[in-house]
Amino acid sequence: MQTNSRFWKTVKTAGRAACKRIPLVRKLREVYWSGQQSRFASLSEKTATNSRMVVFEAFGGRKYACSPRAIYEAMCVDSRFADWTFVWSFQEDAMDQARGVPQLQRAKLVVRESDEYFNAFAAAKYWIQNNRVYEYMYPRPDQVYVQCWHGTPLKRLGYDVPETTSGGALNTARELADRFNRDALKWSYLVSPSAFTSRHLADAFGLPQERRSSVVLEVGYPRNDAIVNTVTADDAPARLAALRSAYGIPQGKKALLFAPTWRDDQFTEGVGYTMDSLMDFDALQRIIGDEWVVLLRTHYYIANKFDLSAWEGFVFNVSDVDDINDLYCIADALCTDYSSVFFDYANTARPLYFYWPDRRHYEQDLHGFYLDPDTLPGPKCETAEELGSQLVGFDGWCERYGEGYRAFREEFCGKDDGRAAQRVIEAVF
Repeated sequence: MQTNSRFWKTVKTAGRAACKRIPLVRKLREVYWSGQQSRFASLSEKTATNSRMVVFEAFGGRKYACSPRAIYEAMCVDSRFADWTFVWSFQEDAMDQARGVPQLQRAKLVVRESDEYFNAFAAAKYWIQNNRVYEYMYPRPDQVYVQCWHGTPLKRLGYDVPETTSGGALNTARELADRFNRDALKWSYLVSPSAFTSRHLADAFGLPQERRSSVVLEVGYPRNDAIVNTVTADDAPARLAALRSAYGIPQGKKALLFAPTWRDDQFTEGVGYTMDSLMDFDALQRIIGDEWVVLLRTHYYIANKFDLSAWEGFVFNVSDVDDINDLYCIADALCTDYSSVFFDYANTARPLYFYWPDRRHYEQDLHGFYLDPDTLPGPKCETAEELGSQLVGFDGWCERYGEGYRAFREEFCGKDDGRAAQRVIEAVF
């Protein structure tokens, strides 16, 4: 049931374009999903479950990262899993990079949507994901689907997004919520770092109340183990210096990790989600360029490329780094807009800055938020000049925001102690 051939790629590209232009065409997706569901079910029925097989996937096969990576690496060093079969799924254009990752030598790599991919999901007893699986793929009763998700939510998701908003490029808000719900009904476990995350992800995906106590694993985010274990290590300064060297980041300057998210209403057919603008780096460089460098990390949905040659030596594009944890560890501060990355970065206990040039539009017309953004610990800036002036006062950040930050970290990062992956393994396997 391979669907990554040239023919199917052409069909899907045309289908997405039609779905965007003609809402009625989206109803045809249900016909496609129904047919694919029958085919996958038939494959599953003919495939014996391998009780010692695990299939991992992160960000739709784009990266080797996040909680699936943390769980996989913890299992690799656990002698109880020495004879298990591990499979990792990657998109075709990410496969060459994946083959060069030393940690993945232990795993079998499959191309997403290939026959090997569907065979792996049909056979593996355990599915470890941080995003939704395809609508037409359903685990059998003897299979275990572990949904790790990919962050504590700031912006509203699924059923929590008002139906009056625009939704995504290919879905109304309600259609997208229903797709979330299809996934929730398949979960065996949902991994969560906090009561806040447990409640809002369960609500957003429509996880039935009667299943929540058995499905939700509120044990911390495995993805954050590496952050905690790196920044608290006895040899942390040497580790961080080595990471900076590996990514070509100057040692003598403070590093600001700038990680903006995507916008639902910035979508280009045939390309994907794009960003119309980043930031006025000229203004920022004039104010802080002598002391800081900027590490630009765009969301993995963002398809367009940016020419940063005008700011060589000041702005470093680290968007292609698979695992953002290394960037968290070497950054002296984080700046983001509406991405949830700041929840994870808070495990470093380092300063947060918020850049909100379009907050009114984002909050009212696109998503809305689960908490009042004004209560977040850190400066809220609308321009690069404001951000620059706040960074000039970096040394006074803790005095201004430290007390609120401690309470924030206790609420949202209280279970992130560096051993979350181990707790997931003990609960699931």
